[in-house]
Amino acid sequence: MAFSAEELAQVHAAVVRSIEEQNAAMFASLYTEDGALLLPDGSVVSGRSAIAEAFEAWIAAGFVRQEVEVLDLYSNGDLAVEEGRAAGTFQTADGYVVHSSNYVIVHRRGIDGQWLMHRDIWTAVGETSGSGY
Repeated sequence: MAFSAEELAQVHAAVVRSIEEQNAAMFASLYTEDGALLLPDGSVVSGRSAIAEAFEAWIAAGFVRQEVEVLDLYSNGDLAVEEGRAAGTFQTADGYVVHSSNYVIVHRRGIDGQWLMHRDIWTAVGETSGSGY
């Protein structure tokens, strides 16, 4: 069974909830045990524990919101590839800063049938500042 747009929307909703609740464990649970974040600076964050630590650092830096625009979703068998644009909003002492990016996420279906993010890579596109979002 293919990874559906509805299932993808549930993943995005869970990401939003984890940000709103500042819940690193919830965020990390959306990834496979050996999942990895491939960051714009070239570093790689591997495994759920390290992903949770990275998320905690983003929250500490003021991460308050993420919006995505899915441009393409391809699914075949136990793998799905999502491509899109994202905007992450951080609240700073000077107001809000939005970091824009292009991203690709590889989702993998586990033995239990659950889809999880496996590889998550994004490139920095730009940054904007403002007084609110």
